[in-house]
Amino acid sequence: MSKAQKQISMTYQKMREYFQAAERHNQHFTGYIVFSQDSFEREFSEKSRTYVVSSNNKAYQSGKGGYSIFAGCLDGTDPCLRLDLFMQAEKGGKDGWKIERCYMMADEVNKAKALLKREQAKER
Repeated sequence: MSKAQKQISMTYQKMREYFQAAERHNQHFTGYIVFSQDSFEREFSEKSRTYVVSSNNKAYQSGKGGYSIFAGCLDGTDPCLRLDLFMQAEKGGKDGWKIERCYMMADEVNKAKALLKREQAKER
């Protein structure tokens, strides 16, 4: 596996931070959210429980008139879901889907870290 394909696990909060930084710099990053099996009443494969999310969603962009996260699952059975309405970490409430883990590819994590470092340097 090349460095560009290496998965870096993180919290949803960290992925959100990276996504917001990307959008402040007019870039779009991709992340993956895997929901825990106990969020569902029937059995789903990990591929079915993993949603591909872009930073190009209103939830990660400041100054937008709305708030939404659209995503599709890796197996293609759920190609465009309004994910924020189901996620416990967003608007899904206490019975919403629980996040098992989040990850991004290493090359985008490195870019996000560089964007945040540049922003911190400007603040000084």
